[in-house]
Amino acid sequence: RKDVKTSFISAFVAGFFMTVTVAPSDMIRTKLMNQPTDVKLYDGFVDCAKKTVAEGGVLSLWRGFIPIWARFAPQATLQLLSIEVIYDVMGFKGI
Repeated sequence: RKDVKTSFISAFVAGFFMTVTVAPSDMIRTKLMNQPTDVKLYDGFVDCAKKTVAEGGVLSLWRGFIPIWARFAPQATLQLLSIEVIYDVMGFKGI
């Protein structure tokens, strides 16, 4: 049986790395969705990414990292801990 602390910490770290990989596309998606309907600021995903990096540098793709992580980390932690409990109750080997 796995230690709950180990599962919790690994799930929390998984939430961190999930945020690292998802934050740039989330930032670009949000900018595309928030552009005015009467003025086209971006010609698509790649154009938005290029303009965002040109305007604020590469790290600007991770702007808002803490709020995104605050949303993803608890979700990933609950999901991964829940699957471990479900597997244990059903007699399966954990992840």
